[in-house]
Formats: sequence, structure tokens, C-alpha cells
Amino acid sequence: MTDIWERLKTESRPVCLYGTGNGADKIIDKMILDGSIDKVKGVFASSDFIRDKKFRSYQIESYEALRERFPEMLVLICFGTKRPEVLANIERIAAEQEVLAPEVPVYGNEIFDKAYYLEHKDELDKVRALLADDLSVKTFDILIENKLSGRIDILKECETTEEEETSLLGDIRGTFLDLGAYNGDTAAKYGRAFPGIDRIIAVEPDIRNFRKLEANTKGLDIRLINSLISDTIGEVAIGGKGGRGISESREGNALTRTDTVDNILAGENVSFIKMDVEGNELKAINGAARTIRNYKPAMHIAAYHKSGDLFEIPLRVLELNNSYKIYLRHTRHIPAWDTDLIFV
Repeated sequence: MTDIWERLKTESRPVCLYGTGNGADKIIDKMILDGSIDKVKGVFASSDFIRDKKFRSYQIESYEALRERFPEMLVLICFGTKRPEVLANIERIAAEQEVLAPEVPVYGNEIFDKAYYLEHKDELDKVRALLADDLSVKTFDILIENKLSGRIDILKECETTEEEETSLLGDIRGTFLDLGAYNGDTAAKYGRAFPGIDRIIAVEPDIRNFRKLEANTKGLDIRLINSLISDTIGEVAIGGKGGRGISESREGNALTRTDTVDNILAGENVSFIKMDVEGNELKAINGAARTIRNYKPAMHIAAYHKSGDLFEIPLRVLELNNSYKIYLRHTRHIPAWDTDLIFV
């Protein structure tokens, strides 16, 4: 078994990065650490992002300009997208070049390489054996292969739809807790999908998103909370530039209020929890320990922010309540974000 990082050390073709930003930074830093950075011969972006700019020491170019110099190259995707027009452009490039998407975490610095896989193989194998259906196992296997190889073509073999994910939850009634509510899109989505929901509690840490959430949910029977979900009540430093990416960070230069699921509910029952909290999922689960033990709510939890999410999240949930069935699903996205664990 090898991984994409070992392969890059011996790559004979020019390597060109598609995209800039945090993902590209992490890929470059990893290649510097591995001694393979000399393989990178260019960085390209869509025309909207070029404008005579530089990224790190590289001039940002167009794909067409790099193709003129390097008719055959290896392209590394350095960003995440599910936008149809961007996916179509990736497919266009993939028809001409080999295209890979190295696995770098959205949050944290632990990279899911061969060494990481071998270190956590027992935990991964345990989770695989606990998955509730064949599609979950297939998705798990493909995601592991994708993380190690960077291959994006195999993701299509396990893609599903949001509607199919929602159907796994059964008939949800009662209280719905929306953690990482953004602008109210998921509150509206699940409110439509489950007419039996009679109460919604929506939690969103970013103040700009929270204002949109307030505006978009006027007239609804919904409780809105402007806090970051964690395992403690108080304040934490946050990083990022807001938007969907606000997260708990030791290096953050601003503070935000934190709360826990158990504190918010104060012993009340809850039927369903959606959790997409930008890398704070494990802390959110720990802060919901009493609720999970006592009420076993159905849960839809994002499992792609950190390298350990695929095994750390399900194993922790089962420590709290071992009566759950666990499903794993992936909807279309490059790289393999929009991967979710469903607990019922």
C-alpha cells in the first residue's frame, strides 16, 4: 500500500495546483516536509481569481497557460466544491490530465496518510464492522481509498442524495435541534421534510449568519441562539473569517460565547439533532452526553472536518449509547466533504 504523498515524491510529470487558500497552503506545507515541493511547477485558478496575483512564491496562471508549457501534467485540487459549474470544469480538466485531490483536513493538521491509517487501523476496522448497511460499508471503503490515493473518480461510486440521507432518519416528531444553523437553510429543509417537528432550536455562532437566520425564520416557532456549540459554557477564541467556517481556535483573535446541548435543553427531550459545527463535533457530542444517554435522538453529524471524524465520532457516540444503528453517506462534493454519519 502506498499513498499520494509517497507517490508525489517520485512523480515525473510537472505537478500543478488548482486553487489557492488554506487547502493549497496545507498541500504545499506537506510537500515541503516530504521533500517533494520541487515537483510543483505552477498554480492555476479560474479567471476570476488570477488578475496578476501570486500565491506563496507562485504566479497564479490559467490552466490553459500552464497546459501550453506542460502538455502533460498532474493536477492537484486544493479546494472544496459542489458547485455544478466548478465540478464540470474539473471534469473537463480530468479529460485531459490526471487529477487528484490530496486529503488535507478542513481543521487541524493531522493528515490522513498511510502512517495515520496504520496508526488508527484498529479503530477504523471497528467502525466499519459496526456500519448498518452495504452502502455504508461501500462508502467507508471508497472514502478510505480516496483519502490515501487522492483519486476523485471513485467517489461517484458511493454518491447519494440528500433525500436518501433524510429518509434514513425515519419519521421525526417533536423537537429538532439544529447545530450550525447557518442562515436557516437546514431548519427549513427538515421542517418541510418532517411535518411532525413542532419545535425548532437553531444555534449559530457567526453573528452575520445569525442575522440572516433571524431574518429568514421570522414568523416561525423557532428558538434562536447565537453561540458556538462545545463541551463547556463560557467563551472561547475563534478563528477564520466568519461565514460557514467560524471555528474554535487556539490562535483565534476574537472571543465568542459557548454553550452545550445539555445546557440548552435543560433535561428536555429532543427527537433529532443535526450537527455541522466546523470541527467541533466531538466537543458538541461530549456536551450532549446526558441527552444522548437519556433520549437517543436521531442524529445527522458531519464527518469530514477532521481526519479522525470517521472513527472518533461513531465510537464516542456508541460509548454514550450503544443502541444506535450507524449509517455513512456521501453526497456529491470534491474532495470528499459532505460526508455524514446518521445515527438512528
